[in-house]
Amino acid sequence: MELKNPYVLYIGIPVILVLALIGYGTSKKFVKGKKVANTSFLEETGFYKRRLLAFRIYKAVMIICLVVALCAMMLLNARPSKSRQEVTEIHNRDIFLCLDTSGSMYEVDLEVVKKMKEFVEGLQGERFGITIFNCQTVTLVPLTTDYEYVMDVLDQLEQACKIAMGQEDFGFYYDTDAVAKYMYMIDGTIANDQNGSSLIGDGLASTIFQFPDIETDDTRTRVIVFATDNQLYGNPFVQLDEAAELCKKYDIKVFGAAPSIVEDFDEFDRCMKLTGGDLFTLRSSTMTKDLIRAVEKTETSVLLKSEVIVTEFPEKLVIIGTIALCIYFVVSRRIKA
Repeated sequence: MELKNPYVLYIGIPVILVLALIGYGTSKKFVKGKKVANTSFLEETGFYKRRLLAFRIYKAVMIICLVVALCAMMLLNARPSKSRQEVTEIHNRDIFLCLDTSGSMYEVDLEVVKKMKEFVEGLQGERFGITIFNCQTVTLVPLTTDYEYVMDVLDQLEQACKIAMGQEDFGFYYDTDAVAKYMYMIDGTIANDQNGSSLIGDGLASTIFQFPDIETDDTRTRVIVFATDNQLYGNPFVQLDEAAELCKKYDIKVFGAAPSIVEDFDEFDRCMKLTGGDLFTLRSSTMTKDLIRAVEKTETSVLLKSEVIVTEFPEKLVIIGTIALCIYFVVSRRIKA
């Protein structure tokens, strides 16, 4: 046991001893009443002896209770506590889910989001983030370990995909609430000037630079789950192969998730493998399982986080002090009676 304020005892104990000595010295003095002569006969009676014994017992109990209460109060002010060192494991990995939210991707997005919810439930210290893109990229969740918030966003994305695919009976075109839930998945991803659609390279490149310290910190494993059909319409700032080269440069593995039909499959597959990742499509009935398994196999170091946990326990002292004071007041009433 440790005391956070030990000086309280250094001051309190001498004060209590001094008060006890003063009280003992003054208790012998005659204060009030009338002195009676020849009381020896009375003092020999059994009744007097019983009453005197009871008085002395009550007085001793009062003194003990008062000392106990004062000691409990002093210890409370001294703040007794216990400290222990707790070591927890933190997995040193950052994962971004990057979703193409164009109209042709809802089926794949839904499958990926469903499986990602199971994946997030098993995370232990890894940071997780979510970006969505079409002709612009929006960061829905920056890298975080707040998995409850991540799950909430994934739930909203799942619902938006189901509404878009007609799997939820919301009467989409007539229900403003359903429209708002669907818009959650596309708001901010469509530019006013309509400079294209599914700008794949821009979506991937934008997500790359959501990772903090990619140029200075090479200790973390970085992964992007990249869901797109590779159907590019427009003129992106960054081509897919250029974004893949950036991923290779910063050691970011990209795992692609695509529908059964993929535009320029060989090139897309080559870009994914260039980063050290792979491409998975709905041609396989186990696409999402294989995708998650591949992500889980990525190297991750384990950091040991040491933390000192300090626990205070005032409850027992409060109970002891309260009981002692209650007994003190009850016994003091008996003496007066």
